[in-house]
Amino acid sequence: MAVTTATAASRAAHKRQNKKRKKQRHGLRTGLIVTLIAALLLVVGLYAWGSMLESSKTIYPNVRMAGVEIGGLTTGEARTKVETAVAQAYTASTLEVQLPDRTITFSPEQTSVAIDTEEALREALAYGRSDGPFQAILNYLRCQTTQMDIPLETALEFDREAITQEIQEAAVMTREAPQNSAMALDEGAGMLEVTRGREGRELDTDGLYEAVCQAFETGNFEPIVWEYQVIPYEDIDLAALHETLESQIHDAVYNPETHTIEEGVSGYRFDLQAAETRLERAEPGETFTVPLLEAEPAVDAATLSHQMFGTKLESRSSSYVQDAKRTENLRLACEAINGTIVNPGEIFSFNDVVGERTAEKGYQPATIYGGDGASVDDLGGGVCQVASTIYYTTLYMDLEQVQRAPHMYQVTYVPKGMDATVFYDSGLDYQFRNNRENPIKIQANIDGGKVNITFWGVKENDNYVVMDSQTLSTFTEEPQEKLDETKPVGYRQVIQGAYTGAKVEAYQKVYDGNGNLLESRTIYSTYKARPAIYVVGPTEAPVTEDPPASDPSAGTTPDTPETPPEETIPDDPLGGGEETLWP
Repeated sequence: MAVTTATAASRAAHKRQNKKRKKQRHGLRTGLIVTLIAALLLVVGLYAWGSMLESSKTIYPNVRMAGVEIGGLTTGEARTKVETAVAQAYTASTLEVQLPDRTITFSPEQTSVAIDTEEALREALAYGRSDGPFQAILNYLRCQTTQMDIPLETALEFDREAITQEIQEAAVMTREAPQNSAMALDEGAGMLEVTRGREGRELDTDGLYEAVCQAFETGNFEPIVWEYQVIPYEDIDLAALHETLESQIHDAVYNPETHTIEEGVSGYRFDLQAAETRLERAEPGETFTVPLLEAEPAVDAATLSHQMFGTKLESRSSSYVQDAKRTENLRLACEAINGTIVNPGEIFSFNDVVGERTAEKGYQPATIYGGDGASVDDLGGGVCQVASTIYYTTLYMDLEQVQRAPHMYQVTYVPKGMDATVFYDSGLDYQFRNNRENPIKIQANIDGGKVNITFWGVKENDNYVVMDSQTLSTFTEEPQEKLDETKPVGYRQVIQGAYTGAKVEAYQKVYDGNGNLLESRTIYSTYKARPAIYVVGPTEAPVTEDPPASDPSAGTTPDTPETPPEETIPDDPLGGGEETLWP
């Protein structure tokens, strides 16, 4: 029984909630309908008001024309006021344009003003009514608080060409061209002459024309105060000139293309800050001068040369025999090499630098080795000693060897295994590469019986080189004899000295400044042996008749000539034996 009672109560509560919801929905619906009806009525009312404003025969409030108030009037009421105002303003008033130094006048006679009053009033009545009822309301409300001037542009007629001509004539008379700033260098006087520019002026003819026409259209004949337009002048750039002058002053430089040091260039400079301050304070058109200061490069050619080539890196010498022709050849080769600069990575070629050894260059015939090993004379004999001395020096410089060949026979002017031979005709050359970071300069000369080679440059480290060599083996060839039947019995004369052949190793060891071994190289050279050659007479005297008693030499054996001294070892253009080039 209790359960049934609870269920009935629940159902009753549910019914009450449903009724309440229906009542709320009905109220909302009614409110919405009322709001919509009110909005519709408002729109209809506004539309009706706007339509009434559009069709009204009175001009909107606060509207002016020709300088008089015509708001709230009909066109008929406004006609008399407008005609009177136009007659007073346009027939009796003169418009003045006041320029800074003169006045331009526009008189009624010049402008020939005429107005279509009916057209002007139609424009005044139509003002604010052309964009629909709602916009008409907005324009009406705006006119309540804001004065509106109706221009007479379409209804007013005046001589616009006369206005244009008057303005153009004034523009020509009043225009002043600008005077640009200028500067001129007078290096002879050591001065920079500077003239400050002056602004120009001109009339804004288009703007003034619009202002004059607007004055006529609105009937506002108050004087127009008009300023000239400024024509700016072109200013000078003292900073750019300063930079240009500074750029013309430059230090000496090394040109790797020409292998030469190019001298620095002097010039002029001036106090930029002082010059700019003086220009800023100068009067328009004023001329003043700025002193120029002579400027020298911070580094001249001599200084740069000392920086690049002021340190002696290595120097070696070799002694030579005082033979006039051979000595001249040594001198010419050294002269061609002296001063040569080798850039980093470049290859020095003896044949390229010295060139062909010709008589035109002054080279003399001196002893070289022929193809069969015999000593013969040829132009340029002896220059191998210069090549050898350079090679000898580069070994102590630890430079990279590109091409080197030992002589055919051993030489004595450099240590064993440290020579190099060259021969232009066969292309046999001596070459090394500058494997350093900086250029090197070669100094070459002969002096006091020695060929002197010195390398100059920048010291890059404390490394040093120790050179040594040893003869691994020696060998000789049997002497040779050439019979000369015309010689006496027992005659024996040497015509070619013997040379001992040898296999030689030269050792190059490179150490750092602390004595640590960095590199170790072995250079192999093989030198040929050459036999001694003798001219000999017959071993027995030929059978002959007894000579007359009067011949004191009859039956006498002649003395054997003395063996001449051993010949000087000459240059070898053909090269010797095998060699190991740079590892």
